[in-house]
Amino acid sequence: MRKCFDKTERIGDHAAKLDEFARKNPGLKLTHRDFLDLFNNEMTVCTLSDSFKRKMVGWKLFTILQDTPGYNGDEVVVENGVVKTKTGFLEKPVSRCEICRRCGLH
Repeated sequence: MRKCFDKTERIGDHAAKLDEFARKNPGLKLTHRDFLDLFNNEMTVCTLSDSFKRKMVGWKLFTILQDTPGYNGDEVVVENGVVKTKTGFLEKPVSRCEICRRCGLH
């Protein structure tokens, strides 16, 4: 959800796919590593670029992406550890005041 927040219909699609997988495999037990291997290498739940899909998005990066004008997760890649678009760098995030940010207001 932190990477596809701009596409609410996609989030619903991801949830449906994960729910179906869980329903079909009720007794399956996986380690975290096995889960990542399965969902990154064997299943297609998300259509984001592989480099961005595998990138850990912490809260700080998430808020930066939320504040980036024209953010489109479909165009984001990670090159040499840098989150950017397929054609260049992300636009500079719009800054919010600290109080607005803490309240989740734009």
